[in-house]
Amino acid sequence: MRWPILLSLLISSTTLADSLHTCEHCAKHLLPAVTKLTPGRKYARDRRVDIQHLKLDVTPDFTKRSVAGTMTMTFKPIALPLDKLELDAVDLAIADVQVTGAKLADKIVAEEKLTLVFATAIAPGAEVSVSIRYSAEPTRGLYFRTPEMGYKPGDSQVWSQGEADLHRFWFPCYDYPNERFTSEVICHAPKGMEVVSNGKLVDKKETGELTSWHWLQDKPHVNYLIALAAGHFHKIEDKAGDLPLAMLLPPSNKAQAANAFADTRKIIEFFQKEIGIPFPWDKYYQVYCHDFIAGGMENTSCTFEASSMLFNSDTETLRSLHRLDAHETAHQWFGDLVTCRDWSHLWLNEGFASYYTVLYEQEKSGDDAMKYSLWLEAEEVLEAKDTRPTVWRDYGDPMQQFDTRVYPKGAWIVHMLRSQLGPDLYRLAIRTYLERHRNGIVSTDDLHEVVEEISGLSFDAFFDQWVYHGGFPELKVDYAWDAASKQAKVTVRQTQKVTDQVRLFQFPLPVAFTLKGQKDPIKFTAKITQAEEAFYFALPAQPELMRVDPDYTVLAKVDFLPTGDMLDKQLVSDVIGRLLAAQILGSRKDQGSVDKLARLLKEDAFHAVRSEAARSLAKIATPAARSALIAGLAGQTDARSRAAVVEALTAIPHPEAQKALMAHAETEKNPAILTTIIKSWGTRPGDAAIAPLLAKHLNSKTYQNTLSAAAISAYRAQDEASAATAILAKLQDDPLEFRTWDYRNALDAVAFLARKQENRDAVRSFLVTHLSHPKEELRSGAAKALGTLKDPKAISVLQAMLPEAGPYADPVREAAAKSVQTLQAEQPGSAELKNLWDQVQQLQKKTEELQNRLDDAKKKAEPAKK
Repeated sequence: MRWPILLSLLISSTTLADSLHTCEHCAKHLLPAVTKLTPGRKYARDRRVDIQHLKLDVTPDFTKRSVAGTMTMTFKPIALPLDKLELDAVDLAIADVQVTGAKLADKIVAEEKLTLVFATAIAPGAEVSVSIRYSAEPTRGLYFRTPEMGYKPGDSQVWSQGEADLHRFWFPCYDYPNERFTSEVICHAPKGMEVVSNGKLVDKKETGELTSWHWLQDKPHVNYLIALAAGHFHKIEDKAGDLPLAMLLPPSNKAQAANAFADTRKIIEFFQKEIGIPFPWDKYYQVYCHDFIAGGMENTSCTFEASSMLFNSDTETLRSLHRLDAHETAHQWFGDLVTCRDWSHLWLNEGFASYYTVLYEQEKSGDDAMKYSLWLEAEEVLEAKDTRPTVWRDYGDPMQQFDTRVYPKGAWIVHMLRSQLGPDLYRLAIRTYLERHRNGIVSTDDLHEVVEEISGLSFDAFFDQWVYHGGFPELKVDYAWDAASKQAKVTVRQTQKVTDQVRLFQFPLPVAFTLKGQKDPIKFTAKITQAEEAFYFALPAQPELMRVDPDYTVLAKVDFLPTGDMLDKQLVSDVIGRLLAAQILGSRKDQGSVDKLARLLKEDAFHAVRSEAARSLAKIATPAARSALIAGLAGQTDARSRAAVVEALTAIPHPEAQKALMAHAETEKNPAILTTIIKSWGTRPGDAAIAPLLAKHLNSKTYQNTLSAAAISAYRAQDEASAATAILAKLQDDPLEFRTWDYRNALDAVAFLARKQENRDAVRSFLVTHLSHPKEELRSGAAKALGTLKDPKAISVLQAMLPEAGPYADPVREAAAKSVQTLQAEQPGSAELKNLWDQVQQLQKKTEELQNRLDDAKKKAEPAKK
């Protein structure tokens, strides 16, 4: 699954324009929210049964946003007699249970489980089938998108999202990744809709007003990868050899189809060659879903992705979906063909998918693009400073695993493994790993075992420090030249804080020296094992350039300042060397550094280096640096570096920078870059030149209303109260064109701007209508905005939304509770009200504790059986 980790792609900001590839495969703000926090370390479940096959026969009701159907599961007890079968099932109405091969004595429907009790224990190896007829109005796992919910007519759809453990909300199942089985999905959908599921389509027939679609997945996979999407779609098709490919998207996004499907066939062909194993499933479909709760999801043979990530060609090189496409496609091998046995080993899914995205970047755009992708992945890890191990068992909810430790750090772990083995030996190891565990579940030990078997080398230290411990090396590197002995002295100190989780690292650290007149550097490897070590390298002459890790093979934060003229030599070296040099220059204020950065900005061949130069000039922010940015803006034909220059200028609060941006806005056609400029106007309240421009952009018609959203953001930053009426009118007149999170942000913005008005009735009434909106994001957004509005008249309606907390996280209730606290704190006697609120909260906590005691009493009344 891709959580676009930093996510600026989806908010049309160019702050991280060059890291959009990360956003495309992370979508962190789109990830399913934490469902339920459970204390304690987490381990894989017991497998009491071997599930052979699961069949779903379902009918979605688009009007009631409900589903009814039958789940049939065939299984065999593994080693012990089975007296009861526990299935995950949340808020399902169980109508009937039928059992073949055993006799059902009882069924127990609990809050989260459906337990089937058998009259006689089922013997190991005996095949039994259970059929459960049920219905549900799911709040998770299965999501409807209809006009009644605020989506465009003709775009109705329903789709599933199972990872990590959400399928239990719409059908009874074993909702854990350590069990594989074949599956089939029969869906009865209204005529004219298309249905997509796993595997191959074996039948399609019309019955009355419904069409039945029968999909069969005849190769085993895990429960969370079961998929269902039904709706009205625009469909385009292709083939990779004999493999059928298709992309389905909402009809309203037809114009964006070609941009999304441009690389799919090339990606599959490259991965088949690189991995050495043919695409393992019967087809590969991609379905773009409205308000999908992840960037993408790698369901077996049919990836689902967020339609909000689609884009028009006017965004130029700033937007591309090939990285999202590559990430999800790589999952068809890593995550689908082999699947992590429990969520602590998630990096085996996400780290490999992230790294193969990097490898496709090399295939598509060359070595510099690949190294820059690794640079961006490393930057995320270094900035996160997460010291938890990659294999981590202390999560409260599986979704807490989906972070930098398994995505960018996971990618770097794979890259370091490949760097130490070499590409050919690495390919052999990975092909062996996949073939050996094909259609199975895996843990890190399975990979470790194959790597050592293939290489004959010990990788104990590698996996211990990079996977089972946390952090990364922080290195202070010093260089000195001894002319008498003709030796280069390199001192390396590990400066990271050493704890139980973060240890001293042992790893090979490449260093390279370039001599005058020589094209190729002389390379050595320093074996780092201690907190501080000195290494001596004999050279024919004093080097003019020294590089630490020149081929970029170690995930580390390196503090090394090139001496003398070395920095100038590094400015014309490889792409990583130039990026590092540009960063170093950004920490200086002298004219010489500005001049060097100005040359990089104008002349460097790679867009990322030009972008880094722009960011460094913004950090320097002297008049000369400002002038260099203004002069460098005109020549940036690549939208990525042009966006970086614009972003750099917005960070400089000077009239000359603002004037340059204003002039550029008149000719800039790229909406993503215009968005950055418009948002920067938020720092200019009362500027007569800005007011008409913001009004124009607020009422403009653009794809996804991105410029309107930017204008609203600027109005909020200005605290321009007079804009509240116009924003309210825009939201009322044109709601369908906004992306959901932009609309949600706008709700809070209009509340903020109206908060000081004497009469806030119109805004309050508008927000209150959204408290019952079918979109959860807008309900919670409205609840939050009512707190921002600071209107005490909203307290009573918010308090009505505070029933006793249930077992699962409720973002709407949480937002309402925070707003009630905010509003009460504003009232006279707020201290007394706060004390009362605290007492209510304590009473609720005691009630929950009492309920837990009652639950324990029930368990004691029904003692566990041997």
